[in-house]
This record gives sequence, C-alpha cells and structure tokens, in this order.
Amino acid sequence: MPNYQLTKKAQLELEGIYEYSILNFGLDKARIYIQGLHTSFATLADNPKMGRDYYHLKEDYRRYEYERHSVYYKITKTGVLISRILGPGQDPIKNIM
Repeated sequence: MPNYQLTKKAQLELEGIYEYSILNFGLDKARIYIQGLHTSFATLADNPKMGRDYYHLKEDYRRYEYERHSVYYKITKTGVLISRILGPGQDPIKNIM
C-alpha cells in the first residue's frame, strides 16, 4: 500500500494551517480542513500522477491543489513525499527553489 511522508517544512506548514484555521474558522472547521489535506495526501500516494507535472519549477516536482492550498510533492518508491503546502499568497518560486 503506497504511503505519504511530509518534509519538516511541510509538517510545520500543516501545523500553521491548523492553527490559523482554528483562530479564524473554529476548531471543527480546522479539523475538517486538515483531514481533507490528509485525505488528499493519501489519494496522491495511491495515484501519484494525479497532480500536474511541475518540472519547470523543480525537477521531479508535481503540484496538486486542495481548496486554498497547493501541495508540492515528489513521487517516491513507496508513495509520495509532500515537500511544501503553500497558500494562495505564497510564491512557489521563492518557497521551493
């Protein structure tokens, strides 16, 4: 069964999204949003080519959009590695390169 892993940066971003969501939308909505992200990660692990090829940004990178966030990841032998989770105001060139 394919799996997913998060880099340290992606894990910190996920925690930040959770905290922001709690403060701005409440605990229930924050939990639902984070669960949706984890469901997306699992879906990507099962279907790694589901996201768009983003080779022009960085070799072997792919991008998948979940609601207001873009998930940048690489396909691995065992699933996917989630490298970054960026919001709409975050420039991927500055944050990934």
